[in-house]
Amino acid sequence: MDKCIKCGLPGHYQGITLNENHVCNYCEFYETHKETFSNFDALEKQFEEEVENAKKKAAERGAKYDCITGLSGGKDGAYITYQLQHKYGLRVLTYTLDNGFSTDFGRKNVEILLDKLDVEHIWVNVRDSTLRQFYSASLKLIKNFCSVCFHFCHYYSHLLASQYEIPLIVNGRTRSQILQSADQIRGIEPFHIARDLKSFEYQMFKRLVDKLEHNSCIDFMPDHEITSLSYFMYHDISDEEKIDFLEKNLGWIKPESKVPHADCWAHPVAEYYSIKKNGYPVRTGELAEMVREGKMELHQAKREYLEDWNTYQDLDPQLEQRFMNRICVKNRLAAANAVSG
Repeated sequence: MDKCIKCGLPGHYQGITLNENHVCNYCEFYETHKETFSNFDALEKQFEEEVENAKKKAAERGAKYDCITGLSGGKDGAYITYQLQHKYGLRVLTYTLDNGFSTDFGRKNVEILLDKLDVEHIWVNVRDSTLRQFYSASLKLIKNFCSVCFHFCHYYSHLLASQYEIPLIVNGRTRSQILQSADQIRGIEPFHIARDLKSFEYQMFKRLVDKLEHNSCIDFMPDHEITSLSYFMYHDISDEEKIDFLEKNLGWIKPESKVPHADCWAHPVAEYYSIKKNGYPVRTGELAEMVREGKMELHQAKREYLEDWNTYQDLDPQLEQRFMNRICVKNRLAAANAVSG
């Protein structure tokens, strides 16, 4: 099977092209802009400038908060919230989207964090029928349901920001998530900073956003100018450093297993569908990006790829049925048809 000789991405990975030397377009893009991506002094300065602009805007508007960020109970939102408060002196509003997929681990950590961080917090509860409608449609049309969670998090963070006149949203997307499929600068931080919901959605979903622009069920809130920043694009912090900091300073509880996204019980379902539809696990692009940055050796990425493949190529029937009940798919056959259709 063809694959990139540098990062190990398989030849059937989404959007990949290999040159005559079997180097992928994503590696070529990264090498072209490596100096920008690796200059953390300049990146953090850019982040600080955006923060100061947000403070000024919030003061001009008489806003109670300078920024808003999400808490799911995971390490990224917790670390970001602390740093925004204590390092950057921002007045932070936090929120949690209750989508029915939260784990006991996630909910317990949200409680711990709210007690220790001393921030105001909003639970966002979406009408269940609306969630089911979107989850079912997304699974049928694009064989993916995580995009629905992403969209509702983006939508409600922008909605809350507009209601409270907050000029800045800070999210926990990692560098690997941002750069895993980057082969042009449009929609890629730090080259392009999103100033509205549509621009931020484009960073996540690319051309799908253009197709959905005039769909009656999608509201991109075009009249609201709000800046979105991905904290970890501008700061060089490893997962180990985040976890160590949170355990020592906030009493955050580390998940017992190494399974990604311990705050979402449906994550194994997303992995299973990715393997069935795409032929590779969810983290494939992220692992390759870490190789490009020199944060992981190619052989280590291959090993973790195989571990994900072996872990998620089969799905526990009870977990699958629980998921079907959640999104209102009546039986396994319907879901199987959605994935393979």
